[in-house]
Amino acid sequence: MSKIAATALLMLAAGSLGAQAPATAYIVTRLGVDTVAIERYTRTSGKLEGDQALKYPRVRVIHYVADLGPRGEVKSVRAVSRSPGTDPKAPPLLQAVGKFGDSIAVFEVQRNGAADSSMTGQKIFHGSVQPTFSVAPAALGFYEQSLSVANLGRDSVVYALVGPGGGPVPAITLRRRGADSVAFTSSFFPNWTEVARVDSRGRITGMNATATTVKTIAERVSNLDFDNVVKGWAAIEAAKGGPIGQMSPPDTVKATIGSANIRIAYSRPLKRGRVIFGNIVPWNQVWRTGANAATQLTTDKDLVFGTTVVPAGKYTLWTLPTPTGAKLIINSETGQWGTNYHADKDFARVDFTTNQLSQPVEQFVIGVAPQGAAGGVLRLAWDDREYVIPFTVK
Repeated sequence: MSKIAATALLMLAAGSLGAQAPATAYIVTRLGVDTVAIERYTRTSGKLEGDQALKYPRVRVIHYVADLGPRGEVKSVRAVSRSPGTDPKAPPLLQAVGKFGDSIAVFEVQRNGAADSSMTGQKIFHGSVQPTFSVAPAALGFYEQSLSVANLGRDSVVYALVGPGGGPVPAITLRRRGADSVAFTSSFFPNWTEVARVDSRGRITGMNATATTVKTIAERVSNLDFDNVVKGWAAIEAAKGGPIGQMSPPDTVKATIGSANIRIAYSRPLKRGRVIFGNIVPWNQVWRTGANAATQLTTDKDLVFGTTVVPAGKYTLWTLPTPTGAKLIINSETGQWGTNYHADKDFARVDFTTNQLSQPVEQFVIGVAPQGAAGGVLRLAWDDREYVIPFTVK
């Protein structure tokens, strides 16, 4: 079959998916070898209904129901988030109800049974709607519904990503990359693109988000014991005595080197069976040196890296890894998220020494230790690499 014929078949199948006999889809989303979310959903001509369970930072299940219009467009949505095992009659952790008109969305949000005025209200949007509830990974049921309505050809289709809360309304653009591939690009973060595999019936069979900061891969599976998986995650929390925690937990390094008090606040992603450098952390691209918010250095004394003097103050630390070495980037902008790197704010770039490690480091770690009479050494280690740079206190 030619690519043109295959594409035409896929467009026809995607457009008629809502008329087919309903079947439950099961989705497993992994970060490396770690399952971080599961989902099940059923789509009919008038309704999309599903459950999404998220493992991090705490186990919770989101039940969502969307009422659909005659063209498959979302007219209203209700999402309820609960901790597993809680009384179904008790107020949920979060309940959001949204109704979508031609250009105005109205949301009512409650937390633990009380109205949340900061999230409740109206939003103005343009075009068609794809609901969003600001969780990562997002529910693929809404992605598949948008795809079924889009009838993608050579042109792209844009949806407004509308959810509760303030701020501007971002967009998500669907573009076909081939007969079995569709890119979903969000304007919420720069260059945020997820790539879906699509079968001949227009169903999403997988979603690759490794080009985003989430780095997950989702797969459609034939069956899934959804409730049992959730029970297992809940048992982990019970044994731990609290939430499982963030996928990349925050940490702080504090050290006194000579007369300098040094503090580095960062987040610590895990290897999770993945190749890190040259893959998860691409070569020749600036990396946030951790995860989540930009890594921040605070020093109350001037530090000297080689011939570069870094005055006392606050900075963010970035890394530029290459196959043959790496540079430490000291940036004067602080307080930003780790995707917001601005090269024009660079204070200095200095060379690391790279060491190959015989034993991989599972969780990214930053260390600061004394070295010599009035100096120290900054070390970054993850997977099979260690980056080292000495410094002195001025």
